This record gives sequence, structure tokens and C-alpha cells, in this order.
Amino acid sequence: MSITKISDLVNTEVLSDIINKDFDKELKFAPLATLDISLVGQAGDTVKLPKYAYIGDAEDVEEGELVDISKMTATSETVTVKKAAKGIEITDEAALSGYGDPIGTGAKQLRRAIAQKVDKDCYEALNSIGPEMTVGDGTQPLDADFVADALVKFGQDIDGEKVLLISPKQLAALRKDDSYIMPCDMGAAVMAEGTVGSIHGCQVVISDRIQAEDGTFTNFIVKPGAIAIFMKRDTNVEADRDIVKKTTVITADKHYAAYLADESKAIKLIVSEE
Repeated sequence: MSITKISDLVNTEVLSDIINKDFDKELKFAPLATLDISLVGQAGDTVKLPKYAYIGDAEDVEEGELVDISKMTATSETVTVKKAAKGIEITDEAALSGYGDPIGTGAKQLRRAIAQKVDKDCYEALNSIGPEMTVGDGTQPLDADFVADALVKFGQDIDGEKVLLISPKQLAALRKDDSYIMPCDMGAAVMAEGTVGSIHGCQVVISDRIQAEDGTFTNFIVKPGAIAIFMKRDTNVEADRDIVKKTTVITADKHYAAYLADESKAIKLIVSEE
């Protein structure tokens, strides 16, 4: 008679495959970020990465006059590689019962937990947007006109795919505007999970990470490539036994760096809560 052991159920290689598979699908920023694995296998916990500067606002050009041509410039930024980690503990009874696949479910939750941390760091990177690409002082609410005015910051690169990140609390006001387009009428592929429509060419994505502080919201209009996520390695999974409690502890960690790679592709909006 064969006996199922905990070691048969907790296979770290299998769990690693579960967590690493579709990891990017858990990232809200995946469609907007450059995912780079060039750091895999490289030593060191800091990396020097390129950062492109904004070319400046567009200017009025009279008929027959020359368009101002700006030179693209890039600097380098030293970014510290982070380690996001999370763990779970499963009793032998839960693991052996197999009810609801606690081990597989735990692995998927570990994947989501780490992806959420990477997303959080992407938001923090967007918060580093400088005054050149910031619109508003917190006295005006977010509406269609505000979005239209803010888009001028993209200059001649105003066209193309872009996402407007908003709080669920801000959705009602935007949806009441005549310029708002419902998802069924967008006629374009949805870029990110949570897309609820579009306005002035921006796909509107709701996020619980957009929270009001001191009566103001900080929103972002983001183009693909604004954020870069560098991976140092695939998610590492380890398991260990607690022979006294008869439980198995499973931990997962990912080493990565998320930063604002191209400030010219993102706009920060400071708007009032009301």
C-alpha cells in the first residue's frame, strides 16, 4: 500500500512553475511596462539604468514656420534591486485532505501577493514624476476637460496607446461626461485589467491604489514604456518542515527593480477629491 507523504505534495519545482507561469498577467502594469530579464545572473544589488528626459512642452507654430526640434537626452539612474517575499503555512491535515487544493491555491496566492508588491512599486515610481510632467494643484476635479488639457504635456507624441489610472470613486464623474466612451463602444483592444472605458483616447483603468490624501487625488496617464521592471531571477520557492507543529512552511521571493524609465511617457495629475 502506497502512502502519500507531505514531500510528495509539496514539490518546490512544481510550485515554482505555478508561480512563474502567467506572473506577468497578475501585474496591472505589465502592458505598460518594459519587462526585462537582462539582469538575470548578474551580481550586485544595485544597477545603473538609463532614464530619458522630457523634451519640453509643444509650442505654437505659425504657418510656414519651422517646428522646434528637441534632442532626446538620457541620463542614468542607480536603482536598488528589491526582494519581495511572502510565505504560507499549511497543516498536514489540510495538505493531505486535498480539499480545495490548498497547496495549489497557496502557490497562486503567493504569485498574486508578489505581483501586487511589484505593482505597488510601479505606482511609487510614477510618483517620482517631476514638475515638467505634472498638471494641476489639487484645486480642480478630474473631468474630461482636465484630461484634455493634461494630454498636451505629451507634445507631438500625444497620439498612441495610453492609460488613465483613476480611483473607483472618480469613475462616476467621468462616466457622466459626453466624451466618455463605454467599453463596448471603444473599438480598441483593452490594454490593462480593470479598463472601464475611455476618454480623449485614454483607456480608463480603475485602481484601489489611487487613494485620496488631504482632499486630493494623484492620477496618472501612462504610455507603454514609461515604467521598466527588471527581473534578477524567476520567483524562488522554498519549503521547510516544522516537525513539532506538523506543518509545512512555503516561501516565495522575487528580486527585481521597478523604476520610471521614460518620464516623457507619463503625466501626473493632481486633482481635488470633490
